[in-house]
Amino acid sequence: MFKVFILSIGLLFNLNLVNANSITIFGGTYDYDDDNTSNLFGLNYHLEDNNFNLFDILDLNPVIGAFVTGKSASILYSGFETNIGQDKLYLNLSSSAGLYDNGDGKDLGNMLQFKSEVNVFFKISKSSEVGFGSHHISNAGLSSVNPGTNNYYLIFKRGF
Repeated sequence: MFKVFILSIGLLFNLNLVNANSITIFGGTYDYDDDNTSNLFGLNYHLEDNNFNLFDILDLNPVIGAFVTGKSASILYSGFETNIGQDKLYLNLSSSAGLYDNGDGKDLGNMLQFKSEVNVFFKISKSSEVGFGSHHISNAGLSSVNPGTNNYYLIFKRGF
C-alpha cells in the first residue's frame, strides 16, 4: 500500500494537480503501550495554501500521508490540520481517515481507521522545523475488534 501511495503522489505532482507547501518525514514507535510494539516511518504532504476557515474560528489545511511499520502494517490517510501559535514554537492538531493494512502487525478490526494527532513543532529556520508528535489510530467502534494503537515519533518538516 505504501508503494501505491508514493506512486500516486508522484503522479499528482507530475500532473501539477497538487502542490505541497511542506513535507514532513517522521519516525518513531508504533503501538508503544502494547505487545505489538514496532518502529514506524512515514511521510505527510501539507497543503497549507489550500486552507479554509471553519466558522471564523479555525483555519484548516488538508493533509495527506502514509506510514509503514517494521511489521509491515501500513496506512494511507487524508484529513485536516490546524496550527495554534505561529511563532517559533507551535502546536499542530490533525484528524484523518484512512485505509489500514495490518501486514504482520496488529489487527485493528477493519480497513477503515481514524487517526487523531497532536504535534509540537519548533522552527529552526525559515523553511525547516523539527518536532515531536503522537497519534492514536482506531476504527471508532465500527468493528467489534477495536484495540487501537498509540504511537509517538520525531518529525522533520521542510517548507517550499
